[in-house]
Amino acid sequence: MDIAQVAETAEKFLQDYLESHHHFTPDEELDVDDPSTLRVFLSRAVPRSSQPGTIMYAFVYGRKLREGDPELKKRVDQSMEALKQAHPEVNQFKTHITYRSSAGA
Repeated sequence: MDIAQVAETAEKFLQDYLESHHHFTPDEELDVDDPSTLRVFLSRAVPRSSQPGTIMYAFVYGRKLREGDPELKKRVDQSMEALKQAHPEVNQFKTHITYRSSAGA
């Protein structure tokens, strides 16, 4: 598989994984009409043109978290580990992770 195919597979897996875990958001915090209530979700996974052989994973965090928050790192690490176990082909590429607040979405 080439990097674009692997990035597409990774994106689909992570979106499904996060959805199956309710984006790590407690039910009492969830507002289905307001995506900023989700604690963490994936915006995209794409080949990073400025760094050949690298997939960029763009995660978005909700208003209950802040960049640098240990919970955010824990949830992203957990998601990435699940991805690597389910799809070992991602390991052939470097990883670049970005974070963005849903307030800026």
